[in-house]
Amino acid sequence: MGRQTMRIGFIGLGQMGRGMAGRLLDSGHELSVWNRSRAVAETFRPRGALVAERPDELLDADVVITMLADDAAVEVVWITSGMVRQVPASTIHLNMASVSLSMGQRLAEMHRAAGAPYVSAPVFGRPSAAATGQLDIVAAGAEAAIARCVPLFEALGRRWFNVGSEPHYANIVKIARNFLLGSIIESLGEAFALVQKSGVDPAAFLDIITSTSMNAPAYKNYGRLILENPAQATFSLKLGMKDVELALQAGDDTGVPLPLGELLRTQHLAAIARGYGDREWASLGNYIAECAGL
Repeated sequence: MGRQTMRIGFIGLGQMGRGMAGRLLDSGHELSVWNRSRAVAETFRPRGALVAERPDELLDADVVITMLADDAAVEVVWITSGMVRQVPASTIHLNMASVSLSMGQRLAEMHRAAGAPYVSAPVFGRPSAAATGQLDIVAAGAEAAIARCVPLFEALGRRWFNVGSEPHYANIVKIARNFLLGSIIESLGEAFALVQKSGVDPAAFLDIITSTSMNAPAYKNYGRLILENPAQATFSLKLGMKDVELALQAGDDTGVPLPLGELLRTQHLAAIARGYGDREWASLGNYIAECAGL
């Protein structure tokens, strides 16, 4: 569809939101921003963005993007405030944050009742990918609304996927995918501990498995993070715990047993209690090594 200029409202300038908002400015879109912490929003003014006093000031945009932290933030900013009932039919609410399956369904129902177009499009990627337009985006919603969002997907992502007309489809895909990442970290940590306890270099083991049947970015990236154990986290274990809880909640909501999810919750809670909560999500593997006496 090309790089047509759009008027964008952006709500939520956390680590991911800052990179995404900056990318939209760099792509030539007109941007207005709001953040609970005004100081963060003000950093975008010198770059040409307008800074709103209140989030509802953004509702005259072509698209309002929300990148809020969790269900509670969505509840306060978008629902309790009444914004969900104020969105004009000409404005699309594009929710790109990770929310629960139940919140995704609730948002869709509330927008439908208000006659407002709504697209759910959570993203995969770290802050560096957000800032450089290298996110992977999973979108769901009405076909016409998604079509209007394509220029934004092209600015923000290296690729995007349309998973259907019901917005919550995108939410459950994001939840299930992150559940798999947690499972990969857990299994890598256990496998590393197993070979290392017998004298094999875990780096050599990682090279073997990622050069053969497990030649996938998730194994390479999270295996490397376990081995490097960086001091600064770009996605903390506490945030990983949130994703595990979202999967378990979705399982409860849909009647799908997730026994592996229960194990992941137990492991995450134990690692947090041991002081790993603010470290990289992959440090769950380092906690497993510690438990093995390594």
